[in-house]
This record gives sequence, C-alpha cells and structure tokens, in this order.
Amino acid sequence: MKLHGIAYTSEAYPMTTEELTELLEGARRFNARIGVTGVLFHHAGRFFQYFEGSEDAVRQVHARILVSPRHHSLRILLDTPLTERHFAGWHMGFCEPPVNEFQAIANDDWVGAMPLTRTTMQRPEPLALVLSYWSRWIADRPAK
Repeated sequence: MKLHGIAYTSEAYPMTTEELTELLEGARRFNARIGVTGVLFHHAGRFFQYFEGSEDAVRQVHARILVSPRHHSLRILLDTPLTERHFAGWHMGFCEPPVNEFQAIANDDWVGAMPLTRTTMQRPEPLALVLSYWSRWIADRPAK
C-alpha cells in the first residue's frame, strides 16, 4: 500500500463546545473506518490538521474536508507520498485549555504522544510541520 499525507490550515466558523466535540468524534469514526490517522489542532478559531494513510483513503478525507461547512480559507501545506506512518493513532490537541472531559482526554492522548515525535533531531517534513504548529500555537495562547 502506498502511503500519503496531507496537512492544511483553515479558519473555523464559530462552534460550540458540543459542535467541536461532535466534529472530533465523527472524524475519528470515519478515519478509523478507512485507516487514516493523524492529528488535529484547534486554536483561536483556527484548525491545523495532518492526516496519513493509503492515498485513496487520504483523498476521501480531503474531499470531506473540502465540503465541510465548519471552516473556510483552507490552505494546503503538504500533500505528499510517505515512506512510513508518523502517527499510528488519531490525536487532537487543544491549544487552549480543554472545556469538557472528552476534549481533556483527547488532549492528554496527544500530549502523551508528543515525546515520541521528539526522539530524533532529524524529523521528516510532516513531523516538523506538526511540531511547528503545536509549538507556535501553544506559545500563542494567553497566559492564565
């Protein structure tokens, strides 16, 4: 199977906590069914997402994203063949404090996976991009 990865950013339309949780749950179910893994960050009304899997499956996810009414101004950052998966599971990182238990669990899963992405100085482009957005958006959040 040929692997492929896509990363993008977009601007989110205003969403309630429940709508954001519904988006995550629906994406996880769909992606798990077709074998796509990756990360999704939400910060200050913006999304960053990186996902990977077979090229056909990645194209299916990309097609869903393009018609989603939940965001706009989508900008592709990476669309490339891969030699290996970088994320074996699905993760979501909240760059603001999570506001419900589901978000907190999702964020804890991502934070737990983060050290795995820092085990080498040489990082493939997808990992470097993911860490760049995470670091920038965490640094961007308001102080408590």
